[in-house]
Amino acid sequence: MIKLRSIVGVFTLSVLSFFSVQAQTSDKVVLVGKVDPKYNSTKVYLYNNITGDNDTTVVENGAWRIELPFTVPTRHMLASEAESKKHGGYAPFGVLVDEPGTVVVEGDLESFYTSKVSGSKSHDVLNQYFAALEGHGDNGAAIIAEVVAKNKDVFGSAFLLERYGKVMTPEDALKSYEGLSSAVKQTYFGKSAGNQIKGALLSKEGAIVKDFALANEKGEQLNFASLRGNYVLLDFWASWCGPCIEEFKTLKEVYAKYKGKAPFEILSISTDKSETAWKNALKNQQLPWLQMHDKSGDDAIAVSQFAVTTLPTTFLIGPDGKIVAKNLRGKELEAYLVKLFGN
Repeated sequence: MIKLRSIVGVFTLSVLSFFSVQAQTSDKVVLVGKVDPKYNSTKVYLYNNITGDNDTTVVENGAWRIELPFTVPTRHMLASEAESKKHGGYAPFGVLVDEPGTVVVEGDLESFYTSKVSGSKSHDVLNQYFAALEGHGDNGAAIIAEVVAKNKDVFGSAFLLERYGKVMTPEDALKSYEGLSSAVKQTYFGKSAGNQIKGALLSKEGAIVKDFALANEKGEQLNFASLRGNYVLLDFWASWCGPCIEEFKTLKEVYAKYKGKAPFEILSISTDKSETAWKNALKNQQLPWLQMHDKSGDDAIAVSQFAVTTLPTTFLIGPDGKIVAKNLRGKELEAYLVKLFGN
């Protein structure tokens, strides 16, 4: 005859074991991939430059699995060995994760970007956006506003604004952003979206550029306000940016043509994280105009004052400090300057 105390003891141990297992898995994110079995033994990579997460797994029986601790709402990047072999490089696919749990990724490993994601509320926000955008006639600004309004408490809305919100007017983007919950605004992409919208408002055509100071290659602080009275071509670039380097050919030509003959100056601001990489590029390129190195993080001038999301990005600023044109490059820049200063 089994004593009641023994039964209670066994039951208690079972309950404790159950909750122990639950505690071990409840703070995990599990990414499960479903693929064609022809990809068995193929490697799948995960990386995240924001959180520092990195992992590698191998496809077995038409599936792959990566398990990692949940820390913050974020976007994990996935890439596959199969895609690299076929195309000669990766086209990383981002998966939004906003809480612990299992997220399923189904798709062709040779075209990871076509994957379908389920199990993530934040990625569902992206799915809503792309589904509504398909076959739509406009640039999608109204769709973003609608999707964000329906998902104010979901981290994916911040990512949507940060990544695709530039099609909206800065005023409309701000309205959508202000509707987000405070928790969503505090995420990495929430803060980034806020900074970009602030920068877009400050850098629209007709806006007066706020003064800022950055260091040149000698470590000297230069103030933008000191250039008032000139037309200033503000050029954001980086040493790793091929189109930026290519555009220097045009900039050298127009600088030689107008410097000293017209109220014209060029100011290049490097967004390189590495100061060494920036200085090495300056030595290689031999640029004769003013140079600055941007700050990093939330204090970066490129983002907080000019909403720069691609490189190169340029602004032509008038003698009164107002922005008169954006992204003039090549022949278009040359033609604009001829209108201003003549041949």
